Amino acid sequence: MIRKSSKKKTILVLEDEQPLLAAINAKLEKSGFGVIAARSVEQTFNAMPKKNGSVVFSVASITLAIQYLESLEKVDAIWLDHHLLGEEDGLDFVKKFKANGGRWGKIPIFVVSNAASPKTIKSYIANGVSKYYVKSDHRLDEIIHEIELVLNHQKTQTLGSVKSKTREGQK
Repeated sequence: MIRKSSKKKTILVLEDEQPLLAAINAKLEKSGFGVIAARSVEQTFNAMPKKNGSVVFSVASITLAIQYLESLEKVDAIWLDHHLLGEEDGLDFVKKFKANGGRWGKIPIFVVSNAASPKTIKSYIANGVSKYYVKSDHRLDEIIHEIELVLNHQKTQTLGSVKSKTREGQK
């Protein structure tokens, strides 16, 4: 396992289109994120550390993916496409990921896909994703900026909670 700086946020990216996956990785890394990338839910894990400390792997099954993610120090958010290589899609991943509960249920999931039917979008929202983006309507930097805002908001809430607990303890 690769040790990551506790200050560097890590994004798990599940995207089937290789050129787009490379572009997303480059933009996220340029923005200071660590990246774990996969193109499918079904493929076998092949952890391949890159020089910059990010990891690229593919996933054998959703259950194995969750077990692998639990062994990682921290995944702060998920960037997810609906269409993935293999039989399972992004919605299958979300349902099983969220069903695992605990800390995993709180990780924000950002679906970025061209599958834009109202039924598909409603299914994702009903299963607890943070935001659904239609790829053709948004630029990568715009999505990354919104992810940063969500992660910074979570950090602020956590710090505020710790400060108020500290004050209560001083009374």
